[in-house]
Amino acid sequence: MKRNLLNLAIILVSFLFLTAMGGKGGGFERAPRVDKNFAVTVTDGSGNKINGEKFSWEGRVHFAGSLGMASITVPFEKIKEISVGEKKEKKFKVTAKLKDGSETVFDIDADSRCYGEAPFGSFMLTMEEIRSILFKNP
Repeated sequence: MKRNLLNLAIILVSFLFLTAMGGKGGGFERAPRVDKNFAVTVTDGSGNKINGEKFSWEGRVHFAGSLGMASITVPFEKIKEISVGEKKEKKFKVTAKLKDGSETVFDIDADSRCYGEAPFGSFMLTMEEIRSILFKNP
């Protein structure tokens, strides 16, 4: 009986040790392909700027969030600049300056991801890591 318990304990410890040795897994390799090319300058929380193109949010060419009780989408074609504001729970308050001169403020998931291509390769940042996004397209 003791021997069976000892064997079981050894197997369990070995299993835990071996499964804990794995890395982070697949990880990020390249930006998703998008139909339209949007050139941007992304400023992260540390002030670092990345000039990129083929920009997307979650692989899409619009932002999706909430405005009060409503779910909204804001197409990149309409955006001049995005500023990421305060965090409330798992969402950030985002201010979108639109090309027509108006502004809209909405909430977006903090862990949602933005992707793009830069001269050095692909990049990915979560909304939590971004301070602002300047859209360069006319």
